[in-house]
Amino acid sequence: MMENNTALKYLNPDWYKTPEGELIVQQLYCPNNNKILKHFGILEHPSIAPGTQEVVFKIGVLGKAGSGKTKTISVLSGKPTVFPGYIETIGIHVKNIYWPAQVQAKTCLFKLQFWESGESCSKRYNYISTACLEKTDAVAIVVNRADRTSLDYADSKLDSLTHSVVILFVMDTDQNVQIHDQELSQYARRRRLPFFYLPPHTLDLKYLAPFYNSLCDFVFSNQHKIISDSL
Repeated sequence: MMENNTALKYLNPDWYKTPEGELIVQQLYCPNNNKILKHFGILEHPSIAPGTQEVVFKIGVLGKAGSGKTKTISVLSGKPTVFPGYIETIGIHVKNIYWPAQVQAKTCLFKLQFWESGESCSKRYNYISTACLEKTDAVAIVVNRADRTSLDYADSKLDSLTHSVVILFVMDTDQNVQIHDQELSQYARRRRLPFFYLPPHTLDLKYLAPFYNSLCDFVFSNQHKIISDSL
């Protein structure tokens, strides 16, 4: 499995290991179990120092039916739930996930809002897909390495997402690999898409931190470019 080791432009990759970083990261975990990430509701928020800047990004999550969109969001929230079978998402599923980082020597709290919906509901009600993709800072397409058609789905969607920043979320698999690293790398280069491998062990900061650092840095860099281009 490849790792998320892209060089960061703005974020300090090792800041979370510092005393200040560790203190804030602890706020993301349950008080009685430092191996389980805390669930934050719509009105809840990590306890951080007053004045810490919050940076909010909306990420729409797409993928063919059964590719693992809901599982992806579950994994990223630190709850790698084992799904007994395929159950399509009804309506819209929104998950807020927080990640602290040091951006150009300034402490920030990233709030990533992941939006996804079931394919049937999206086809039946046009406003659902519109709501998920409206005013997004990035659109992530889930590619499951055990399902080649998930890459075909991504390819078919790209032409309709010409005005969006598109990235690939890659789900790894221990068996039945249909999409290999070389093919995926060639595809990403040809389509000029960045891809992010989902952490294999979400409770281990060794994997979780590099993923979120890379994702936050990429989205922040893109928004910074948009602001600079508009000046």
